[in-house]
Amino acid sequence: MTTPADFKLNVKMQEICDLYLLDAVPGSSSLLQRLHIFDPAARFDRSQTYVGYLGLNLKRITVVAILTHFRTNGVRGLNIPVRYRTDLMPAEEARLYADIHMEERGGRVMGPRRSVNPMLWHFQVHDPAESSLEPREGGGNMTVDALDGHIWTADESIEYGYDYNNLL
Repeated sequence: MTTPADFKLNVKMQEICDLYLLDAVPGSSSLLQRLHIFDPAARFDRSQTYVGYLGLNLKRITVVAILTHFRTNGVRGLNIPVRYRTDLMPAEEARLYADIHMEERGGRVMGPRRSVNPMLWHFQVHDPAESSLEPREGGGNMTVDALDGHIWTADESIEYGYDYNNLL
């Protein structure tokens, strides 16, 4: 008998993802040229340089293996579910979700932070429990999902890092 936990795990295992490059990689690189083994539609122009989405449509676990191999060759990237490739909310809309979340806690959003992950918007926030008026360096951060606007929890961030990107 399949339990709800088994079903959730199976859905995650079957999730279709893309590789998002953080570093520019020449199309002539063997790292890119070999990707057609996993995705027959993957073709890269040897005269181009690639960064960002590669347009792959592979199971999450396959992209984890590819990403790990890229990382051992000095190329940074992220494993991103394909649903995040289009129709993402702009920063201004994500800021509204952050503002609502902080209002409920008596705090305020101080400003955006740069994010390398296209799935997320990051904001500095002022924690009302702090005595200072400015956010502490390294703290007071909030992550808003760019697809549906939910606030990412620490557990969700850890799970994404481990399950999607093989980061411990």
